[in-house]
Amino acid sequence: MSGFTLLEIMIALAIIGIALTVIIQTVNYHANIMYENTLTTRMFQLAKEKIYEMEMTPQNSGGDIDKTGFKYENTITGIENSNIIELKTVVKGYGRQVVLNEFVIKKEDSKKKNGGKNR
Repeated sequence: MSGFTLLEIMIALAIIGIALTVIIQTVNYHANIMYENTLTTRMFQLAKEKIYEMEMTPQNSGGDIDKTGFKYENTITGIENSNIIELKTVVKGYGRQVVLNEFVIKKEDSKKKNGGKNR
């Protein structure tokens, strides 16, 4: 008589089932890590864009970022007795938060540079 017994087939199926469970959990774990990394990277990119916008026109602002599901808040803080200001951007969304800070030198007004005269 040739072939496998019922016991051998059941043991083989149990081993295959355990192996498949481990493989599926591993794939799911790594897919979740990739999703979180992608989300965090996108948030940092958006925060850098907002910091750049603040460098061009320094003002406090906030709101929703178009069609992304993220919210942002830009704040400017002056440092006492210094010509340095802190630009801070906070991007929030999907239960996460990214904060970027940057210190820059205040831009002087053109009126102050030219002695109050516009040229």
